[in-house]
Amino acid sequence: MRGNTLLGVILVALGVSSVEAQQTPDTGLAVVDRIVAVVGATPITSSRLQEEINVVRQQGGTVPTDSADLEKFKREIIDRIIEQELLVQQALKDTTVSVSEQELQSAVEGGLREIRNQFPSELDYARELRKAGFDSPEDYRLWYTEQKRRELLQQALFRSLRARGELSPVQPTEAELRAYYDRLTRKPTRPATVSFRQIVVLAEADSATWRAAGLRADSVWGLVRDKKEDFCSVARQYSDDPSTAQRCGELGFFRRGQMVREFEIVAFRMRPGQVSPPVRSPFGYHIIEVQRVETAEVQARHILVAPRLTQEDRAQARRMAERVREALTNGSSFDSLQRIFHDRREQMVVEDVPRQNLPPAYAGVLDGATPNAVIGPIELDQGPPAPPKYAVILFLEAKEEGELSFEDLRDQLRDRLAQENAFDRYVEELKQRTYVTVRLE
Repeated sequence: MRGNTLLGVILVALGVSSVEAQQTPDTGLAVVDRIVAVVGATPITSSRLQEEINVVRQQGGTVPTDSADLEKFKREIIDRIIEQELLVQQALKDTTVSVSEQELQSAVEGGLREIRNQFPSELDYARELRKAGFDSPEDYRLWYTEQKRRELLQQALFRSLRARGELSPVQPTEAELRAYYDRLTRKPTRPATVSFRQIVVLAEADSATWRAAGLRADSVWGLVRDKKEDFCSVARQYSDDPSTAQRCGELGFFRRGQMVREFEIVAFRMRPGQVSPPVRSPFGYHIIEVQRVETAEVQARHILVAPRLTQEDRAQARRMAERVREALTNGSSFDSLQRIFHDRREQMVVEDVPRQNLPPAYAGVLDGATPNAVIGPIELDQGPPAPPKYAVILFLEAKEEGELSFEDLRDQLRDRLAQENAFDRYVEELKQRTYVTVRLE
């Protein structure tokens, strides 16, 4: 095959390979395609074998030049083609397996669009397709559609087998796991991570401020309860939730676990069109209007009346967090302090989180931290209507970026190899039930 950068984009992106006419060096006449294997009633031709070899080349693999090694290499590829053909034939026989025309065309259009977008023009696209052995983009589309159909059939077959319990994992031995890990040409790597425990102190309004917020919430509720004003206009005028106020308080659809507990307990008991009395949560008082109710979802909007935190409320929470840090530094029990002061809605233990995934408030603070260091308080200000919080951190461990060990990957490898063993056993059963012969010379 002629080497070409743009051609390689096609070949590597989706496993496309050129099917060039094989020619004799003296006459230039095309060599007649021959059969190298038979699966059932389907012949496997030498041109198909050459396609797979070209894919290996384009993906950076090495094709042996030694005759003995080359024959072994070809046999391995033929075995892979046979496996694919067995699966496609079985999928076509299985009445529970189907690939809709819509599913196929969607996959084809997406794949072709991905390839086409890598070329500057239609002319360049068509030129590279011709180099790959296709007369036109339409010729390539027909070929690609058939490849995608076969791929989707195999995927559908395995989904059906798993659903019917006919492809149970075959657990590997310890020796098989070790050998599998050793065969990995490129070991997975882990990012730099940190682990820590934390106590998060919430800034809270005093009881008088909460009472005042409750009175304001009752007044706002009266406006929508008695239909004196439209819910949308009241939300825009009175809601303390800046993210929804100008959208009439719209929250959209949500499932259980997506809202604070106090809010969703009430929302999931309401009927469409109902408006709740004020519901207290850590954010303030919510007046909820349910719009639609589905099987597991509710569509609603709300008006939030939040207690007005003062600077003193914030300062008091910070002082509390500073006392927590001082107590930890002086040897007090972390668990005891956590039970007393920690905001239960926040995660208590953070394990092996990648440094790049840390929220901004944590990122620079943990640089250079050593085990058992006490850090903070750091402010976790999520903006209104959420009240500010202050975190005190007990640093546990930092792990540098590096190659994952066998122990790190043991469970993942076991699951993967168990599935591969199940696949191999199933294919072997298909071979026993199907006429398969190889005629490689």
